[in-house]
Amino acid sequence: MKELKKYSNCLKRIDEFSQILGMKKEDRAIFEMKQSENENEKCLVLKNGSFDSPEPWFIVDENDEIHTLVSLSSLKGILENLKQSQSENFELRLEKAIYQQIPIDFNDAWIVAMDEIKRKAQDGNVEVNIDLEKLVADIKKEHPNLFVDMQAMIERAKNNERL
Repeated sequence: MKELKKYSNCLKRIDEFSQILGMKKEDRAIFEMKQSENENEKCLVLKNGSFDSPEPWFIVDENDEIHTLVSLSSLKGILENLKQSQSENFELRLEKAIYQQIPIDFNDAWIVAMDEIKRKAQDGNVEVNIDLEKLVADIKKEHPNLFVDMQAMIERAKNNERL
């Protein structure tokens, strides 16, 4: 009875995750992992689905932990998508940091920022999470011609000078 309840809790967790993935209940492969006679071997018993079921396959171990099994090609695809998402996220964060400093020519500011990031990477000083706002602010100090000087514009406007 206790084992059935534990298995039921595992099925609920698998159901929730399957719904996120858009998997139908009948398409899921669920295995139970059991200890075999040899201590260095485990046995997988198919409890639901088939060996032709789509990935991921779910494995419930002796401790009611749920594991998934995916092919190498699926894992490679997941990692490539993650890498692409990280790259897009980084580019969007850099774009935002540049626009916040009001560039005169966005592309010129972008090139200088990317060159600075590459230079830091070659020196071995690049961090996993680069403070892009600080990086662009430093570029603005070093290359003020790339950005609009709002303070100077305000001063000229106060003095009724032509912008």
